[in-house]
Amino acid sequence: MRVSGLLYPFSNSTAYEVEALLENGQLVIHYDQNRAARCALDNVSLSTQIPGVPVQATFPSGERFVPHSPDFIWPISAHRQGMAKFERHYGMILSALLLTPLLVYVLLFKVTPMAAVLIVDYVPDSIVETMGEQSMYVVEENFLSPSALPPQTQQEIHAIWEDTLVNVALSQEQYQLGIYASEHFGANAFALPHGQIVITDDLISALKDNPDAIRAVLLHEIGHVEGKHSIRLAAQAFAGTIAMSFIFGDMEGILELLIGSGNLIMGAQFSQKMEWEADHFALERLTQLGRSNTDFADALKHLKALSETDKDSTSERAQWLEYLSTHPSLEARIQHAQSYQHHQ
Repeated sequence: MRVSGLLYPFSNSTAYEVEALLENGQLVIHYDQNRAARCALDNVSLSTQIPGVPVQATFPSGERFVPHSPDFIWPISAHRQGMAKFERHYGMILSALLLTPLLVYVLLFKVTPMAAVLIVDYVPDSIVETMGEQSMYVVEENFLSPSALPPQTQQEIHAIWEDTLVNVALSQEQYQLGIYASEHFGANAFALPHGQIVITDDLISALKDNPDAIRAVLLHEIGHVEGKHSIRLAAQAFAGTIAMSFIFGDMEGILELLIGSGNLIMGAQFSQKMEWEADHFALERLTQLGRSNTDFADALKHLKALSETDKDSTSERAQWLEYLSTHPSLEARIQHAQSYQHHQ
C-alpha cells in the first residue's frame, strides 16, 4: 500500500513530498535522495483522529508524516484498532461522561476519607508540630491581636483551662491556650494540629455568664486535636489532589490552591462526622469531670438562646455566630447531649 503526503524530518523545517510504503507491517519512506525513515507500524505514534484532519504518523526517531488525504485510515493492529473504535463509540463516550462524576464522588468522598484515617497514624510528630506552628504563625501575624479582656477575666479562663487539663489527664505541655482579639474571626474558637487552642475575646464575652459553656467549647476543640482532624483533612486533601490529578491529568492551577496546608486548616470546615466526634469527646470528658451531660446540653442551649437573641443584630458581638456556622445544627447537638446520658 502506498500513500502520498509530506514528511517533516526531525529538527528540520523542510517538508518533503513523498510516498509512504506500508508493507508487511512496516512503514518505509524514502526522501532527500538517499535518506529513509523506517519503522514497524505498531511502533509509530498516530495523532488523534479528528474528522477532516489527516492522522499524522510520528516515527520513534522523530520524523513526522502527514498524509494528503484526511480520509486515509492507517492499518493499525487489532489492539490499537479496538482502542480507536472504543474511543469513537458513542455509547462508551456517554458511559464515560456518566461514570466519571460517579468515580470522582467515590474517590473524593468515600475512598480518600478512609485513606486519610489509615494514613494519619503514620504522620510523624515533627510534621504535625511544623504544620501547627506554621499555621499559628500565619494566623497570629495576620488575623489575631493581643486580648483586650481584663486580666482577671483572662485569668479565670486560664483557670478553667488548667483545671480541665489536670482533671481529664491531658498534657499541659502538649496543649496551650491562647486568648486573642480578632476582627477577622469574630466570636470563635479553633484548634491547630499541634495542640494550640485559640479562643477569641468575643466568644468569651458572649459566654461570660456560663463558664460551663466555655469549658465545653474548649473540650470540643481539644477533641479535634485528639481526633487528629486537621491531619485527616490534610491527608484527605492530599489524597483527593492525587486522585483528581490521576483522573483529569495536569491541573497545576487548581493543585496550587489545594496544597497550602495552613489555608486548609484555617479555611476548611470540619466534616459533620468530625464535629460529632469532637462533641462526643467533650461529653465523655465532662462526665469524667463529674459533671452531668446536661451541662453540655445546657451550654448548647445557652448558645442557641444567644443566637436567637442576636440573629438580627448588626453589632460586632453578633459575629460570634460564625463559631456555629461550621458545626452541625444546635438542636441536633442538644438532643445528642441529652440522649448521651442514657448510654452511660
